[in-house]
Amino acid sequence: ETADVLIETLSQDKDPILRYGGIYTVAMAYCGTGNNKAIRHLLHVAVSDVNDDVRRAAVTALGFILFRTPKQVPRIVQLLSESYNPNVRYGATLALGISCAGTAIELLEPMTKDPVDYVRQGAFISLAMILIQQNDATNPKVTPTRKLYEKIINDKHEDAMAKFGAVLGQGIIDAGGRNATISLQSRSGHSNMPAIVGMAVFTQFWYWFPLTHFLSLALSPTAIIGLNKELKFISNAKPSLFSYPATTKPPATSVVEKVATAVLSTTAKAKARAKKSEKEKGTHEGDAMDM
Repeated sequence: ETADVLIETLSQDKDPILRYGGIYTVAMAYCGTGNNKAIRHLLHVAVSDVNDDVRRAAVTALGFILFRTPKQVPRIVQLLSESYNPNVRYGATLALGISCAGTAIELLEPMTKDPVDYVRQGAFISLAMILIQQNDATNPKVTPTRKLYEKIINDKHEDAMAKFGAVLGQGIIDAGGRNATISLQSRSGHSNMPAIVGMAVFTQFWYWFPLTHFLSLALSPTAIIGLNKELKFISNAKPSLFSYPATTKPPATSVVEKVATAVLSTTAKAKARAKKSEKEKGTHEGDAMDM
């Protein structure tokens, strides 16, 4: 709350860059608090500011405020995800991904077909954030999402922005060798400041792609090896619960056989006529030589 004076000053500034900074000041100051005043402020800016960048940042910041209560995020951003403004829709995708709201998949799936390329990009990235470290046993949406990434990446006619999102998504969903997850809080429940800052800087890849590497700060290892007193590993869970997704198989190369050329009846007749005329011509030339 000590940041409220600075937030108010930045929010009222005429320069959109400073207002943009004010939005991220709200996101960082109230991160994980679920503060109603901060949420109201962000929603107001998301629908009223004249600058698209500021509106996009305001919607994205909702994910930081509500990361401790991810189930609330889909309900709050549902209408924003249907906004006429593509920047607002893009912000909605990132808010859902940052909060890792498992119920957000139904909202994100239609957005993978959005007519605007960077909205599709955000949907691909956020789907990976939600489905990270999941397999078919834990979530049936994993395989269709992986196939969607492959389809987008291999499509020669797909927009570069959407392809970039699919490539990032394919990396995020398998982050840490599938033994890490995105977590903005520590195991004790406190805010993990390096992870929060890393995620905040990651969202700035909109301006500079290399900033995507900062997402690694938000990754937390999840591998647990439980041993008994004899130092033996025992697991009563089904192996499918921890199984890795099947590796991608290279496309099978098929040998193309040469098809026999079809001979048209007119072609055969033309060849016969040409042969007959040559024969007659040769006969006439022979008779002329005898004379």
